[in-house]
This record gives sequence, structure tokens and C-alpha cells, in this order.
Amino acid sequence: MLGRHADSLFWMARYLERGENSARRIQAAFQHTLTRKADGDEEWAAIIRSTGMADAFTGQYDSMTMTNAINFLLRDKSNEDSVISLLAKARQNARSVRTALTQEVWQSLNESWMTGNAALKRPVNIRELPAILENIIKASSVFRGALYGTMLHNDIFNFLRLGTFIERADNTARIVDSRYHRLLPTASVSLGDADQSQWEIMLRSLAAWRSYNWLNKGHLDPSGVASFLIFDERMPRSLSFCYKEICANLLDLESAYGRRYESGDRARDILRHLEEGRQTDIHRLGLRDFINVFIADNNNLSLAMADDFNLEP
Repeated sequence: MLGRHADSLFWMARYLERGENSARRIQAAFQHTLTRKADGDEEWAAIIRSTGMADAFTGQYDSMTMTNAINFLLRDKSNEDSVISLLAKARQNARSVRTALTQEVWQSLNESWMTGNAALKRPVNIRELPAILENIIKASSVFRGALYGTMLHNDIFNFLRLGTFIERADNTARIVDSRYHRLLPTASVSLGDADQSQWEIMLRSLAAWRSYNWLNKGHLDPSGVASFLIFDERMPRSLSFCYKEICANLLDLESAYGRRYESGDRARDILRHLEEGRQTDIHRLGLRDFINVFIADNNNLSLAMADDFNLEP
């Protein structure tokens, strides 16, 4: 496969995943704001800081309010990571590899862009926000369904899946990193049981609230939440689940192309590090250092893939 085609597939999937992740974080913060107005603005500020676009936001808006934050995150085209910007970039990449995609995959992506573009032409009406977010999330699910159900599981499929899981792992790690102090073993005492809403926000941001409660009978504790988001291989957005998928897809590429790649070795090392961490008591793990090392390793893996497969870094 030509490097530019692999690059378009990889980044198309990353942009779509990033857009869905943003929508889920906005959805979780919005639900929190409706019930806990006292710290709502700080919640929006934390999301914008995590995107690395805080300076751009302050240059555009006079104050940190829910309305300003939502419009910046969803529809501000000066924000290259706004949902509307991400959908446009994903569609542009898809057009460049249109012949590599099935009709169903192309249509799902194109329709998500058209629907999102129509919904976000004007400033967001708060009453319409839940429906807008649900449509963004649903469109991403439809894309994945079309991908699994209609595409050959070949190298094209592998680059799409690699883009998805590299981005997803980065998102999960950054959410954990931004709230690591709430996941320390002492958090139940220092924050108090009343602040369990912060753990709920984390889990909802990662589509993990219902599954965590199903497994733990509704019992929330910092060590359990941290272990679930990092190590539980059954949870589709945990770091361990993402890296099992990354390793499997890189192994498929190595088999298809008949050679071993540095990125494959790096991915297997990261997965091994996660497996070793699972065996360590979460109390002694050194959570912040563990996550910071993971974020750096995940980014370096993306750079190694760029070298191996002629992708844009």
C-alpha cells in the first residue's frame, strides 16, 4: 500500500475517534453541570486544558462559561480539534482513499459530516445539545459497524483500526492523568464519598459507567476505577484492551508484508509493561508516573509507525 493511502486511513480513523471522544466528554460534563453547578465552569476549563487549546480559547472568548466552552469544543473552526473541524478532516482523508472504502463506510462518514455540519452551523442551543451529542456518538458507532461488517480485514482495515486505538488509548490515558489525584487510594478519604460524581464523570467520558457498575454492583472506589480504566481487558476503552488490538493489527501487517517492524516491537513492549502493571498492587503502582510514561510511549509508537509505514508524524 502507498504510504499516503495508509496515512489517510490512519488519520481518518484518528480524527473520527477524537471527535467521538470529545462528544462523550462534553456529554459527561454537561450532565455533571446540570446537577453540580457550583464547579461546572472548572469542569469545562479542565476539558479545554486537556485539548491543549486553552490559549486559543482565551483569545476567542472573554470568559469561561458552559456556552462558550461548548461552542469552542463543538463548532469553532479556529479550533483545529473542534468536532466540526475533526469531521471535516476525516471526510477529506476519506475522499482521498474513496476507492479503498466500501459504499457503506463512505456513506456513514459522509452522512455524519453532513449531519454535524448542519447541526453546528449556528451557536448551540443548550436544549438541543443532548440530541446533537447523541448523533455524533451514534454516527461514530455506525461507521465502526460498517467497517467491521463490510470491509475486507486486510491492511486497509488494519490501518483504520490502528488509528482508532492509538487515539483511544491516548484519550483514556489523558483523562486518567488529568484526574489521577482522584484515583489514588486515599481519594475516598480526602475527597469524601459525596465527590464520587468525579469518578462518574471519568467513567461516563469513556463509555464505561454502566459496565463498571455492572461488574462492581455500584460500588465506586478509586483503586477499582483506576484498575478498570487501565487494566481491564474486557473494557473497550481501557489501555490494555487498546494495546491488545494495536498489537494484533500490527502483527497482521507484519504477516501481510513479510517483515518485522520496530513499531510492532514497541507495541509489544508497551503491552508487556501493562501486563506487568496489572500484577502490581495499584497502591504501589505510582499512578501518575505510570500514566505519563504510557502517554509518552503511545506517542512514540505513533512516530515509529510513521517511520515504518511512511505516515505523517
